[in-house]
Amino acid sequence: MGSGRDKRKKAKPKAGGSGAEKTARKTEKNAEKAERSAARRAQGGDDDVDAILEAFKLADSAVGRVTFEEGVRPSPRSCACLVPCTIKGKEGLLLYGGELYDGNHGGANDRTYVYGDIHHYDVAKDQWRKVISPKGPAPRSSAQAVVHRGYMYVFGGEVCSPSGLNFRHHRDLWRLDLDSFAWEILTARGGPSARSGHRMAVWKNRLLVFGGFYSAARDTRYFSDVWEFDISELTWRQVTTAGVGPRPRGGCQMVVHDNTLLLYGGHCVEVSKDRTESETVFSDLWSLDLTTFQWERLKGAGPAPGPRASFNMAQHRHRAIIFGGITDQPGKGDRLFSQAHDDLFQYNFEKQRWGHVMLRPPKKGLFAEADAVAAADAQSDAAVSGGGAEAEQSDLDGASEALHRAALRIQSRYRGYRVRKAFHTYKLGGGGVTDFQYSPALFGVDLRGDAAAPRPRARSNAQMAISGDTLWLQGGVVELVLNDVTLDDLWRLDLKKLHGWECINDNTAGAEVFEEAQWESASDENDAAHSSDGGSDDA
Repeated sequence: MGSGRDKRKKAKPKAGGSGAEKTARKTEKNAEKAERSAARRAQGGDDDVDAILEAFKLADSAVGRVTFEEGVRPSPRSCACLVPCTIKGKEGLLLYGGELYDGNHGGANDRTYVYGDIHHYDVAKDQWRKVISPKGPAPRSSAQAVVHRGYMYVFGGEVCSPSGLNFRHHRDLWRLDLDSFAWEILTARGGPSARSGHRMAVWKNRLLVFGGFYSAARDTRYFSDVWEFDISELTWRQVTTAGVGPRPRGGCQMVVHDNTLLLYGGHCVEVSKDRTESETVFSDLWSLDLTTFQWERLKGAGPAPGPRASFNMAQHRHRAIIFGGITDQPGKGDRLFSQAHDDLFQYNFEKQRWGHVMLRPPKKGLFAEADAVAAADAQSDAAVSGGGAEAEQSDLDGASEALHRAALRIQSRYRGYRVRKAFHTYKLGGGGVTDFQYSPALFGVDLRGDAAAPRPRARSNAQMAISGDTLWLQGGVVELVLNDVTLDDLWRLDLKKLHGWECINDNTAGAEVFEEAQWESASDENDAAHSSDGGSDDA
């Protein structure tokens, strides 16, 4: 007989204990096995998005209850959610998620880190704290968050691998109880597809979602759909709109005033069959009547921000406030360079007019006299035009230069090529004049107030929120040719007094990081130019 064929199998020792004990031991072993498997999956490579999500689940499972770490500021980040909130009767801010890009635009060691943490800022105490709440959403950036009746709602967003090559878009909807800081996922049928770069706002007892984009492998899509989530019924509904609406886009900005949704800007990238990308940056302004869901494109008189991406917009009373962003400008050959902005614009809902938000130092000495001159001129304009210059008065408040006033008058009355014609007619700026709204310095005008006063650096993808009459600005990215610097500073601006920016938290990296990045960028640029010219240091 073949060896072992007739061998009797050894009987396994009988496990002791009751059936319940056996079940408990088996469950424990399975849990340990699952934990080991999850740990192996969490150790994926730089292109593994699943590894990030598994690592988050492992860390989250170790948290048993909500805890707080007092005095912990948010780390440098961009594309996060910043919302005003009231917790136990105290004014504050909530910051959720975001990302940190650490690299130099395509370098081998570039890394992107995506966050899923929560930070709460107490305005009265001027203090941050980190909120550690278990069983919450996965890490994400470019999501949207709003606060409504004691909850913060979070929808969508994306997580990318450390290499930045692979993405995972989310389509889940969560809410955070602002009393207990407990997370809850809201499961409802239907709803928007997975996306990031969309926008969300509150109207009555509903969440409104517009646009965004989805990118995976060779599939890139931008959206222009409108969705409505009924908070009472916990149901999604896709809204059927009337009229011609905005083109599909992501990265726009959106606010709701009364029964009107206002949408501005954004961008989209079209990919041809040969995988060539073409980006369009929008500067169009749209309104959606929330009672009829009729789209309308608005002209919007006055100096507008112009095409820009990665800017911020928030509502303050009867106006929308815009800060920052970035504009790509053509350089030598086929190269582009990015111009970041630190200016403030406003759009008046009632007058449907754009204008600059001009900062003014406290009225002392010459400043008080200058304001008096500006106010007298504005009143004279109103008398001549029958009161039509009321918007100009708010724009001119704090400015005394006659040239400044003339430039603003031209900008508010003419559009397009007629602006340049008017500048030449009134001999403002001489020949080769450019549009005032893009080059106010050409006329000797600094709309940002005292040049020596502190102000935030020009930046993109920052976090901005308005609470009462205070504008808050946190973090974002400063592009320095080949290098990016991600910020963690916090600023505030009184929108009633407009006396100037106040820095609450300095950037932890300090000014030396900008000097070093600028030096490295200039060095890289010189090396690239030298190489392209075929030069050599050798004799």
